[in-house]
Amino acid sequence: MTFRSKAKGFTLVELLVVISILGILAAALTTQMGNAREAARAVKCKTNLKNLAQAALSYATDEHDDTDSTEYWDRQMPLAKSCETRFFDRALKQAVYKHRPGWVSWTWSSGGSPWPSSTPQASAMKAASYHGDPSVTYHSLSNGALWKYTGADLDTYVCEAHRKVCRSKGVGGVRSPVRRSYVMNRYFEADRAVSDLSARGNAGALLLFAELPAYKAQGSGFTESVSTEKDASDGVLDVPINGWKPPSSGKEIIGFNHRVAKRRVAHVAFADGHVEGIVAPEKKNLTTSKLEDLTCLLCNGVDLPADPGEWASARNDHVKEKTK
Repeated sequence: MTFRSKAKGFTLVELLVVISILGILAAALTTQMGNAREAARAVKCKTNLKNLAQAALSYATDEHDDTDSTEYWDRQMPLAKSCETRFFDRALKQAVYKHRPGWVSWTWSSGGSPWPSSTPQASAMKAASYHGDPSVTYHSLSNGALWKYTGADLDTYVCEAHRKVCRSKGVGGVRSPVRRSYVMNRYFEADRAVSDLSARGNAGALLLFAELPAYKAQGSGFTESVSTEKDASDGVLDVPINGWKPPSSGKEIIGFNHRVAKRRVAHVAFADGHVEGIVAPEKKNLTTSKLEDLTCLLCNGVDLPADPGEWASARNDHVKEKTK
């Protein structure tokens, strides 16, 4: 007697249905995981900016008794850019060099070290690029004014969204790691700015720190782009400041490195210590010039008009540059 098995296999249609369902579930899971990673990067970035802002405010309320008064000044905001002086000491009968580090140490914009090779400063002064020689980039942070106020934590200076784009563009590898993702408002480059925040009115409207841009406006959206130029990668956000000479390195913009829904968002910290997310303009207003206007208004402490179409006129009304 012959017995036939009653077992029944899957038909081709059933297999295709199962594969389709698994594909849909995998796609949904991948999307959710991607969104979760982006949300985590955004939270970490905002935390970093909050920590940097609080570090700057702590520095500004501190008395630096353990340091040379020419290097760290009491009860003032940190400088955006390191500064240096040289004067002739009649008693010592020699030139004396003094260096005041910025929030990250030594942000020259062109040329090399100005110190003669025979002075100690010649080997101590190093560029503050956000990537490159590990010893140089680490030096710029660890010798900056805010290092001890951030708990000497390297992670405080790096946004993972910025690092991700750098990696995809071949910048900041193992031999030249990304050390920093943030810049400080050029307004704090001058002594008169760091000593008197009230000169710009509301500290809650005056930008303090922003992200280095990992994307640039192109067409109706953003595309990955990181600058490796020294001028654009130092610790200073170079923009026109009301009553000042134009910046030597041109006009820079804040970085819109995070995505919320379908819009790009830039995280920024203000001089009163609070952190906000600035939403990029809609497609019709998404141009480099609009982003320059936006950055300029924030750096001058001007309340941002709700309509991007008014940014240029607001900038012209409030920002008067010196021509000489």
